Amino acid sequence: MRTTTSLLVGAAMFASAVFSTPQSTNAKIVFIDGDSVLTGSEIGRVSRERLEAEAVRWQETLNEQTAELEALQRQRQDQALTLNEAALARLNQDIEEKQVLAQRTNDDARRELERMEQQITIDVNEQLGPLVERFAADNGYDVIFDSSRAQGVLYFANSTIVTTEFLALVNSSVGTSQN
Repeated sequence: MRTTTSLLVGAAMFASAVFSTPQSTNAKIVFIDGDSVLTGSEIGRVSRERLEAEAVRWQETLNEQTAELEALQRQRQDQALTLNEAALARLNQDIEEKQVLAQRTNDDARRELERMEQQITIDVNEQLGPLVERFAADNGYDVIFDSSRAQGVLYFANSTIVTTEFLALVNSSVGTSQN
């Protein structure tokens, strides 16, 4: 989610605002704290909840598999002296299969959560992009930077931070811009 605001505000607004307006020494440049927008907006809340719910679902699956694996390991420990070689070999094979399954599930969860985070980033950008453009047009801003990722920006006055105003626009448009 951190790349959302960087891509959205940093690239899109810089390109559209700087290169589409005549260069002047009186350019109106402001900053929005993208992290605050993501944590303080309905769009960000819904996105975080979707991602967190999916992470919980994967964690529950991993917990179940871990419990099954631990039960088999306890069984092997408790019955190691009483099981014949064939039964012990089957139990060891079951343990190994459960370990492989847990590792695969963990890898699948990581990949799926990364893919979901990328899709959420795209979705959030699609929702916030027009709002940033509208906010800039309504307020006469030439450039809007993301102050949470001020890379390349050496100085900005706090008086140019307009996060609160932009956040109000984002939250007021949630009912009209969401699917």
